[in-house]
Amino acid sequence: MKAVIYDALMAPLGWMGLTEARKRLVAGVHGRVLEVGTGTGLALPGYPQGVDSITAIDIDPEALSRARERRPGVQLVMANVQELPFGDRSFDFVISSLVFCSVDDPARGLAEIHRVLDSGGELRMLEHVRSPSPRLARLQDRLTPAWCWMAGGCRLNRDTFSLVQTAGFEVTHRVQLLDGLAEELTAVRVKG
Repeated sequence: MKAVIYDALMAPLGWMGLTEARKRLVAGVHGRVLEVGTGTGLALPGYPQGVDSITAIDIDPEALSRARERRPGVQLVMANVQELPFGDRSFDFVISSLVFCSVDDPARGLAEIHRVLDSGGELRMLEHVRSPSPRLARLQDRLTPAWCWMAGGCRLNRDTFSLVQTAGFEVTHRVQLLDGLAEELTAVRVKG
């Protein structure tokens, strides 16, 4: 039932540009792709047809069941981004859309992504983030405890950009959206 509610809540955001942002996130990906926190699979239909393989993970079996309907041929795996069940350098791209706000240990999750991403591979993220505006950031800090409780662990005030840099990625593209409340990031796994 939660998956159905999630889809209903996401529908208005799709009309307000989230669907287009997800399409930009997956545009031009190729090779072996891992989507972390796929949820109900809202981004899956937007992947290009030439992708060699798409593996999508989530911790919610009900959400994965709905994701299965969105794009045939995707390998769906019940897994947590903090403990990925894949070998080192298994993927060319890792996609994350509105996920890291609710990851308990984002540094650990990003370390796992770094491990499974091939040298030179890309991490692409769409996340709501801590505002660059001090006034809005303070409001996010005040709202986060209640919001986190109501929204399944979602935190409004994560500094995702800094977390990605600290995890050993080089950010090559960053676009702030909604006056800095969200951003699109592309980061490359530095060789090594």
